[in-house]
Amino acid sequence: MSRRLAARERRTDRAIELWGLGYLVLGVVLATVAAWPVYQSWRVVLVAVVGAVIGGGIALLARRLAWRGITGALLTALVAVAAYAVVVVPVAIPSAVTGIPGIARGIRDGIVGVVVGWKQLLTLDLPLGEYQAVLVPFLIVTLVGTLLGTILVLRDDRWTPLAALPVVAMVLFGVAFGSSETSPAADLFGIELPAPRELLLAVLTLLLTVGWLLGRSRLVRARALARARGGTISGGGGSVWIAVRRNALAVGLIVVALVGGIAVAPAAAQLADRDALRDGIDPGIVVQKQPSPLSDYRGWFGVDSFDTELFRVSGDVERVGRVPLAVLDDYDGETVHVASDTRFSRLPRSAGAGDDRIDLGVRIGEGYSGVWVLSPSALAAAPDFAGPRAEALDDGFAIAADGGGAVDVAPAGDDFGLVPGDSYTLTADEQKAPADFDSATGAATGLDPDEYPALLEWASLQELPRTGAGLAEIIDRLRARGYLSHALLDDADSTSWIEALKADGRYSFISSYAGHSRARIETLFTSLVDQQRRAGEKAKDATLVAAIGDDEQFSVAAALLAREWGFQSRVVVGIRLPAAEEVPGIPVCTEVCTGSQMSAWVEVRDPRGGWVPFDVTPQFAKAPTAITEGEQLPENPTVPDDAQSEAVDPPQAQSDASDADVVPTGDDAGTAAGFWPVVRGVAIGALALLLLLLPVAAIVLAKVLRRRFRRGASDPEVRIVGAWEELVDAYSDADVPFDRLPSRLLLARSAGRAAAGQLAREVDRAVFSEHPPSTADADSAWSIVDDERQTLRAGSSFWKRLGTALTLRSFIARIRTSNRPITVPLSMRKEIAP
Repeated sequence: MSRRLAARERRTDRAIELWGLGYLVLGVVLATVAAWPVYQSWRVVLVAVVGAVIGGGIALLARRLAWRGITGALLTALVAVAAYAVVVVPVAIPSAVTGIPGIARGIRDGIVGVVVGWKQLLTLDLPLGEYQAVLVPFLIVTLVGTLLGTILVLRDDRWTPLAALPVVAMVLFGVAFGSSETSPAADLFGIELPAPRELLLAVLTLLLTVGWLLGRSRLVRARALARARGGTISGGGGSVWIAVRRNALAVGLIVVALVGGIAVAPAAAQLADRDALRDGIDPGIVVQKQPSPLSDYRGWFGVDSFDTELFRVSGDVERVGRVPLAVLDDYDGETVHVASDTRFSRLPRSAGAGDDRIDLGVRIGEGYSGVWVLSPSALAAAPDFAGPRAEALDDGFAIAADGGGAVDVAPAGDDFGLVPGDSYTLTADEQKAPADFDSATGAATGLDPDEYPALLEWASLQELPRTGAGLAEIIDRLRARGYLSHALLDDADSTSWIEALKADGRYSFISSYAGHSRARIETLFTSLVDQQRRAGEKAKDATLVAAIGDDEQFSVAAALLAREWGFQSRVVVGIRLPAAEEVPGIPVCTEVCTGSQMSAWVEVRDPRGGWVPFDVTPQFAKAPTAITEGEQLPENPTVPDDAQSEAVDPPQAQSDASDADVVPTGDDAGTAAGFWPVVRGVAIGALALLLLLLPVAAIVLAKVLRRRFRRGASDPEVRIVGAWEELVDAYSDADVPFDRLPSRLLLARSAGRAAAGQLAREVDRAVFSEHPPSTADADSAWSIVDDERQTLRAGSSFWKRLGTALTLRSFIARIRTSNRPITVPLSMRKEIAP
């Protein structure tokens, strides 16, 4: 008999272990599914399998060799490190399998990746594929997670349930290091489910974990019963029904929580955006601290920078047109800058095969330093930096989405970015001619008339269609009616650019203010409106020139016109190489790029998703003509050689920083803007609290329904028995000590409560009497229960009453009672023998 019991116990032990190992295997499967969007490469499956096999195998080896204590932990860790070093290159860094030197570098990357690989995951653009050592963190997660989980499963003690933690951590890896953009919402029975993929992963992980814990509990209990049967006579009921009853409450709570969570998830999703870890590490933090490159635009034309080398370019220079230095897509009425929500990511350093690829080399000259990286928009791979700072520059390089410009935030003394002497080569796709933009139409919305009255008035005077062709025409008119000037004063600092324009053609200096604030742009358009009204309807273009400025003002003006036409726009500061069209006043760069060749242009979003560039540099061949109201202009007007032959005082200073008369400062807008974040935060907190309270509410509801079911029975005898069960459950929840004896009177006596004795006698009389009880008897029994429950509450504190309402003791005690075998001590067998 003992051999049979021992064999059964061994089988149960194996079943418990296999049940736990199966849980770990399914956990690795879910972790792989969660990590797939991060990599989108089938090698992630190989990494998961190898990591799980190694982790589980080391744990089994440690048990086989009886490695225990600190020594055992150290041996296990050493074997894990050795196994990791052996497999990391062929499994997680396949690009390093190129010979002995490559494998050595791969092992180094694998070791370094334990520390810095996580940062690489956060800064590279998704999907990661098999680029360099990006698979190393997932290999570590699966290996360590499976190792810890297997060790805990094989322990088979009170610590074993903690094996759920590594499994959940493995699944969370893919969620945490993935994109903050969740899967598209799905409709389920009329309920819109946000992020269905992520929600399904969470539900499956929860069900898998709860299923493992419940199944293990069932197996452990069966093993304990098998051990106990050696000295008792068992008369338990059917195990299947008992298991169902035991787990019904837990399953019910899970279902309530899931259903409630699904119901409130759409509302919660509207109030809070999902954040991933990669959102927290962003070069944009450094970029936001930089001044706008457009604000410093006129500095390139000063005497110190005009002829100073900024960049030296080489390679396929003849095939390259515009090369951005900075792409600025946000305007706050003061400056254009990189939007605060712009996300920067890294690029692989190996470009795949592609047609029409160009190679370009750039060396930083003495005249430039900063975070902005001169690079074509269509980069195929990250630049290959050279020099002593190559590693730091490589680590600091990032690119904004949608061709939004490149930056490098590598430390450079007290600042960041590139410094003179740095160099890099890059590969990019050849710039294609923009698709037909003439027929494109923008959105119906435009600019606010209260903020840009002069701009909108001038645009209305042009009477052009709201199409791509109309936008191109109005930008051409803006350039033709503008006049190029880079300075306020004709002084020594302006000599270089003035002499260059005079050498290019007849040029007369006219002063102009720097800045591109709303006030400065409105002043520019006001001069255009006034000139057009004074010149009359049939005026020639030469008489309509009135706006004075340079690329700084005209790029912002053109970008605002594009937005009025309903198109998304952005300002780009950069240089032109030989493939670009010539622009009067701004020469192209062929090898050495100086401040004189810095330019700005505007890019407009095509409805098909591309960006269409527009030059904005104003002309300088025709100087403005002063016109008085009602003046009759000559048919062939002439322009004097010196448009300002007499000395004039500069116009009254206007501050770009003073737009208070334009910026709305209404109290209502401020109050609403400040009130909404409070409401949003309170709503998110309330929804989170609701989700946490769902299981608690389920417990209270279960007790209320149980009591109502017992009290509402149609048969008085059943109602009376239900009253007794309700009283016993009340004692269990209130922690009243009593023995669960087979006789009601004995149980009541052990409780020492008068109400229990009174109800026990009434229940026995109702059950064993030859006359059935009446409804009045049932009401009397329930009256005893109500009075006793009131007495228990009256003698308890608030916290005691709260604990009584939320405890599960009555449910657990009743389940244990139904599962308890009827045991009789061996010493009593003679007394019950016939």
